[in-house]
Amino acid sequence: MRANNRQCRCHRTLEIQKPHYVEKSTILNPRQTMSSTIELQTEPLEVTHAVALNAVVKGRTSDSRQWKEIADVSGLTATGATFFLSKECPVGTLIALILPVPKELRAYDKEKELYRVWGVVQHCQKTLSANDCETFHIGVAFIGKHQPDSYNENPDQCYKICGMTDDGLWRVTEAKSAYKQRRHTRFHANIEHYLAIVDNNLFPIKGEKTVSENISKSGAAVFTEMEIKTGDRVKFICEKYDFSGLAVVCNVRCGEDGRQRVHLNFVDTYFPVEKIRNFTNRVSDK
Repeated sequence: MRANNRQCRCHRTLEIQKPHYVEKSTILNPRQTMSSTIELQTEPLEVTHAVALNAVVKGRTSDSRQWKEIADVSGLTATGATFFLSKECPVGTLIALILPVPKELRAYDKEKELYRVWGVVQHCQKTLSANDCETFHIGVAFIGKHQPDSYNENPDQCYKICGMTDDGLWRVTEAKSAYKQRRHTRFHANIEHYLAIVDNNLFPIKGEKTVSENISKSGAAVFTEMEIKTGDRVKFICEKYDFSGLAVVCNVRCGEDGRQRVHLNFVDTYFPVEKIRNFTNRVSDK
């Protein structure tokens, strides 16, 4: 666990480190449909894995005071990042990041040394450092270079993802209330579907047939063997229930059984849970 290697950050220098290397992955042919059998091309797609990468993270408190902290980045994609902070950031909060991002992962400012981007918090999990200092693992989805006007008026405003912008980042709108855990009842159900990571034009980059661990009308926890990170864009396609929806990856975790799960929030539609029969293992909606 990352916490075992961490130290208290009471006296840290504001210094940004750059990523050390880039690996490659295969992509799908954009002209092919997202069926259950898709052949991979040999053309490579640059996929960055951040190593020893730091970011300056900025935000505001409820009384409009600004705060700033250096974060250890644990994951980075074109649409999001995960990192560790000593400060709790509730889901739906907007925070600003400054970090060195490879050109191929940027939506703008590709010639500048540092990338300035706003993100909406998708998950915030408490953990402990090696010195038992309380810290938080945070995942954000990138929304662009500028914050919404409503944020300047009310830094406490919560936001939710409502779609994609023309440059492939996430679009947000004001949430009516603060984020509530388990907005909709989840059900234990192994729903077979095709999960595809998609690009700015919603063309598949890579994908796999898999099953859900649980599902609700607004999201799902899904088993996957793909390399996937918080903020990624995915399509959840279920032929049996005639469903295809865009989703944002809110969290990635490994269970006690050693299998990786990704937690998804559907962006543009609801899953038709009313079509599913014989749901006997309902998960608490508290």
